[in-house]
Amino acid sequence: MNGFHAAAVRHAWDETADLRGLRLDVAPEVLGSHRRSGQYLTLRVGAQEGFFALASAPGQSTELLVKRGSAIGDAVAALAEGTEVETSEVEGKGYPIEESAGGDLLLFAAGSGITPIRAAIRQLLATRERFGRVLLFYGQRRPGDFAYRTEHADWAQAGIELVPVVSRPDGAEWSGATGHVQDAVLAVRPSVERATALLCGMKGMVSGVTAALGTLGLPRERVFLNY
Repeated sequence: MNGFHAAAVRHAWDETADLRGLRLDVAPEVLGSHRRSGQYLTLRVGAQEGFFALASAPGQSTELLVKRGSAIGDAVAALAEGTEVETSEVEGKGYPIEESAGGDLLLFAAGSGITPIRAAIRQLLATRERFGRVLLFYGQRRPGDFAYRTEHADWAQAGIELVPVVSRPDGAEWSGATGHVQDAVLAVRPSVERATALLCGMKGMVSGVTAALGTLGLPRERVFLNY
């Protein structure tokens, strides 16, 4: 990484009450350093800075999904369009999507962990014919917490199957899966014979899904995090 580069907030919007999307104009060095879906950058706002996964695939406009509730998250979520910020170049190992071509992909996200998984989906939309079944298990606490709702129909049209999972329906009208993501994968029991799994979420979700996939017969070396 070669220091920080000037950037600007081109567009900002609320995905949910807790999650805010941002599209940034970044320096060419930053755009060129983005080589894999699932990577991240450091964003600096005044004296504060933090790591943020990219919600966009390489070669696309740089997008973030920021969770409110921390000092840096609240500061970034409050940025107005046109505000100047600083970013590092893109870092992290990301996901081995291209190496997984020819097989199935099982995607797992919980909470704001949908951010790098959405980047993977954006890449898959452009190369969908190179993969078999693509199945996304996406967990949130409440039905209203799911991000990128306006894109779900496009995902389905491209053959990306979505299994939304709610852990706390709290009396809301909900006919989908309830509980945790790892419970949903054991209920669906997808074939793992030629699958690769991409995960992002809290520690308990990652360990639970990894164990569930092991029960289904997926080797640990075919389970990947983005960092």
